[in-house]
Amino acid sequence: MSEKQNKKQDFQQLIADCISNKRVAQQKLFKTFYSKLFNICYRYADNYEDAQDMLNEGFIKIFANLEKYEPNGSFEGWMKRIMANAAVDFQRKYHSHNDMLSVEDLPDVSMNLYDENNALAKLSNDELLQLIQKLPPTSRMVFNLYVFENYSHAEISSMLNMKEGTSHWHLNFARNKLKMMILAQ
Repeated sequence: MSEKQNKKQDFQQLIADCISNKRVAQQKLFKTFYSKLFNICYRYADNYEDAQDMLNEGFIKIFANLEKYEPNGSFEGWMKRIMANAAVDFQRKYHSHNDMLSVEDLPDVSMNLYDENNALAKLSNDELLQLIQKLPPTSRMVFNLYVFENYSHAEISSMLNMKEGTSHWHLNFARNKLKMMILAQ
């Protein structure tokens, strides 16, 4: 048996042990994916403590739904999707979104204002994360869901209870705001 097959078998055993509520296995899974999943939460959070709370709630959902994971897909991708949903749920539950507006109430912003540039590629991950956290909460959520989690505007509008056009506006606003912050540096 190859090393790759051994690792896959070990990982499948780890998941099985987590499903059986073996705390050592759950701790190992938590430690293995902590950084990647925390970074997702931190993109949505207003601060470090909220990100930690999102992460904890997300891991509770992951452990509660491990039996539903289909091994034919990416386990990490499955966990990232759950974590992104947990972050959005947290924001909806604990933070009012007074900045959620109807598309009719929003100022006119041309969809063509954002032109691709390489400025984002020049930023470190930490610098980009700091800029994303400066976005208004709803625009930040739409940006994260669309850009990092690959949700469609239809899915985002359903998740955040807004019109699809409003989702488009928030994405465009976030992109333009980020572009201005990057150019100001």
